[in-house]
Amino acid sequence: MTAAVSPQCPVCKARFRGQRQCSRCGADLSRLMLVVVSAYQLRCQAGQALREARYRTAYEFASKAQNLHHTARGRKMMLVARVLDMVSVRR
Repeated sequence: MTAAVSPQCPVCKARFRGQRQCSRCGADLSRLMLVVVSAYQLRCQAGQALREARYRTAYEFASKAQNLHHTARGRKMMLVARVLDMVSVRR
């Protein structure tokens, strides 16, 4: 399993600390913050879809989240949704 990738400043590669301005170089990180928040919201939607047994939808949300910002939680959700979708009985 791959380790989670921490967001970094695209200018100086300093670790992202959740602030709009990089603590090292002063670059504007507001777009990075939007990407991280969007990925978080997609993971929340994936979790809701898993609870509702909408496994394919959960996989799609988790996959989109991973494309924006890779996390261990997102990877696990994606894998669980994929397996559940494969083994679920369709009526």
